[in-house]
Amino acid sequence: MTLDRARFVVLAVPACLYFFSYFHRVAPAVVAADVMRAFGITAAALAVLTAVYPYVFVAMGLGAGSLADGVGARWTLAVGGVTMAFGTALFGLAPEFGVAVVGRLLVGLGASVILVAWLSLIAAWFPSDEFATATGWTQTVGNLGALAASSPLALLVEAIGWRETFVVVATVTLLLSFVTLALVRDRPQGRTQAPAPAPGPDGVGGILAGFRAIVGNRLTWPPALAAAAIFSTMVTLLGLWGVPWLTQVHGVTRVQAATTLSMFALGLAVGSPLAGRLSDRWLARRRPPFVIFSTAYALCWAPLLITGNYRLPVSWLPPFLFVMGLAAACFGLVFSCVREVNDPARVGLAMGFCNIPIFAAFAVLQSISGVVLDARWRGLAVDGVRVYPEDAYRALFALCFGVAAAGAVAATLVRETRCRNVWGAASP
Repeated sequence: MTLDRARFVVLAVPACLYFFSYFHRVAPAVVAADVMRAFGITAAALAVLTAVYPYVFVAMGLGAGSLADGVGARWTLAVGGVTMAFGTALFGLAPEFGVAVVGRLLVGLGASVILVAWLSLIAAWFPSDEFATATGWTQTVGNLGALAASSPLALLVEAIGWRETFVVVATVTLLLSFVTLALVRDRPQGRTQAPAPAPGPDGVGGILAGFRAIVGNRLTWPPALAAAAIFSTMVTLLGLWGVPWLTQVHGVTRVQAATTLSMFALGLAVGSPLAGRLSDRWLARRRPPFVIFSTAYALCWAPLLITGNYRLPVSWLPPFLFVMGLAAACFGLVFSCVREVNDPARVGLAMGFCNIPIFAAFAVLQSISGVVLDARWRGLAVDGVRVYPEDAYRALFALCFGVAAAGAVAATLVRETRCRNVWGAASP
């Protein structure tokens, strides 16, 4: 196999697994009403169910990077895919809420290693000045998964039911796991692995020491916190409350709501490689695009705070959400920013660390969002599903605006690396 073809496999095959990993982040928005009706739960309980996924990512922050650096990205991807498939099937077949939570936990466990392993492959197969661009394409793939979890998912759920839909997704994910094991290789033929902790008695100690160094590096935190602010707020809208907001406040159908929200995901899909290319080649800088995009994203939350007769018309929402997604695309720069200020021998650990603040913020904000909505519920329910007033969603969007603004401030503190590793010179 030629190098170019092998690189294509490295990009394309894990992409299919990451597609479904991202699919699960935003799918709850489409099936929110079905799940609340099936298990008789409140918004707070639904938020807890969805928050299980990111909490697992936080817990696996160290483990995912260690697996990618230790046993290799290929096996990490395959095992992660199998786990994700089993959890998806369990969620779809769950007879009660507790079983659904376990299924969602397994989905998160499997999904938590997919991106880290894929980024480790990209680091092994591509030069550093192409890393942000390649990372941008990973987010494009992810947001294609988000697009699939909008209108297509809504239509499939309408056609065969939400439970059957997740069983189908589980089957496809399992098949992709075996394809990954068969086709993907950890690094180009003849290239040895980057220096890493030796296995044996000192292996765990070396991993922990490397992780402590990443956490203790003050340059690691600004890009991680900026990305956490962007990602947690966008998934709160795109992956949980966007469809209920559009159906309950704007009065559109579920399919129409999912189609409208898909424009946010489309903006992310278009913007992610553009942000990477802008950073890698056109500017050869990390901080300026991070600051500009994150500031624009924070400002996009302001119009959503307007309610009543002056709120954005439904016809304006698709282009508005596209621009909002385009601005949010800069969060993918976190992987380049964190990688370039830490030990190059610890790529997997550095990528795994990025998941900790990002998904911790995701989980916490998801949980808080349900509490915010329930606190403003006025007792109205339709077919067993709570209907929240417009001011409840305004309170939630005000919270998101504040978090996004804090992320824009964090972006101004990102260390400029000029697209090269500065770990030796930048280490405190």
